[in-house]
Amino acid sequence: MLFLILILAGHISFGQPPQFDEFAIISDKDGYSNVRAAVGGGSKVLDTLNNGAFVFCMETKDGWTSIMYGKRKNELNGYIHHDRLVYVMDYEKIPRVSGSDSVYAKDSLRVVLSARRLSRPGYGIFKAGKSYGTDGERPTSEYRSIVVHFGSREFSLPRVAIGDLFQPTIYNTKVNYDRKNDILYIQSMNSDGAGGYYVIWKIEKGVYSGRFIASDF
Repeated sequence: MLFLILILAGHISFGQPPQFDEFAIISDKDGYSNVRAAVGGGSKVLDTLNNGAFVFCMETKDGWTSIMYGKRKNELNGYIHHDRLVYVMDYEKIPRVSGSDSVYAKDSLRVVLSARRLSRPGYGIFKAGKSYGTDGERPTSEYRSIVVHFGSREFSLPRVAIGDLFQPTIYNTKVNYDRKNDILYIQSMNSDGAGGYYVIWKIEKGVYSGRFIASDF
C-alpha cells in the first residue's frame, strides 16, 4: 500500500512547477510573454519578456508564478503563467565530481569553479561599483575563475561576468545543460550570512552570453 501511495504521489507531482527560488526562461509560442500585475489573465499587463529571458521564480499559485526579472539594470516584479516558463533545473543535470565541491563533469563537458580570499578585505568592492554578497560589509572572498571545458575546447567566463560577485559559496552551484540547443547554465546562491543573492550565467554554443542576478527577494 505504501508503495502505491508513493507512486501516486509521484504522478501527482510530476510536471508541476517549483514553488519558489528557481530560475526559469521564457518560452512562449508567440515569441514573448506578458508580465502581469497580479494573478489572472485579466490583470494589468506591466511588461513583455521575449523568449529566452531569465526570470527568478518565487511562488506559484493557481497556475501563476510570481517572478523577479531584470530590465535596464532594474529588478522588477510581476506574475506570469507557469506554462510560459521552462525551469532551468529541468535541463540535463551535470553532476558534481565525487569528492569535489568545485568540479562538475559529464561526458566531454567539465566545469571548474574556484574562489579566493581577498588579500586586502574589501579591496575589490571599490573597483566593482555595485557589488553583490556584502550587504554593505567589506567582502573577504571572490570568484577566481569559472572555466568550462567542451572536449578539447576551453572557455573561461570573462571578468565582467564574475568581478562584482563576492562571498561565493562554491558548493551551492548547480550546472544544467540544454544539449539540444548547446546552452550551458551555471547558477549559484551566494552569501556569507548577509547580502545573499542568486546568480545564473548562460554559455551558448561555447560563448558567454549573459547573466541574471536576483538579490532583492
